[in-house]
Amino acid sequence: MTRLPPLIRRLARDDGAATATEFGLVCFAFVSMLLAVIDMGRLGWTINTAKTATREGVRLAVVSPMIASAMANYDGLTQNIAGGGTAPNVTFSCAGSSSSCTQTAGTTLAGNTFDNSTFNAVVTKMQHYDPEITAAKVTVTYHHVGIGRVGNPYAPDMEPLVSVSVTGLTFQSAALQIFGVAPFTLPTMTSTLSGESLS
Repeated sequence: MTRLPPLIRRLARDDGAATATEFGLVCFAFVSMLLAVIDMGRLGWTINTAKTATREGVRLAVVSPMIASAMANYDGLTQNIAGGGTAPNVTFSCAGSSSSCTQTAGTTLAGNTFDNSTFNAVVTKMQHYDPEITAAKVTVTYHHVGIGRVGNPYAPDMEPLVSVSVTGLTFQSAALQIFGVAPFTLPTMTSTLSGESLS
């Protein structure tokens, strides 16, 4: 029986390679879990920041001139829509992607234009919280629910519910990026407040 050379005998008894392999496997799993925990924190922060941006945007929108001029200029005394000078369920959706306000419900109000100054002010306010927000991702919706005073000489006759939404924000997971997962789109964030009786 031939004896193994001393170097081979020493390598056969050495269990360092097994230890290194086990460490590599455990280290990979640990780093993956650590990145996942960090990602969850980042995801929560991103969602909270976007939600805060919509809250601040809608706070500004309710005290600013309406972006939908047809709703802002509505005169219940002369237009007399749906009786009693009210226009129930009138809704305008003002999208930055098209720079226009589209009436999506209610009796049609003519002569509608898009107020860029108010819209841009809302977007700028939101960008203070999340620079990723662009005008194309923001929508401001006005829904008249019957609040307001017909013939008010100092403010619009309608005081709608105002909603500010942001869509199309993405999030890239560091942990999933290792496995080639592309960034995913976050859900739409929306905040709503009642309009103010301000001019």
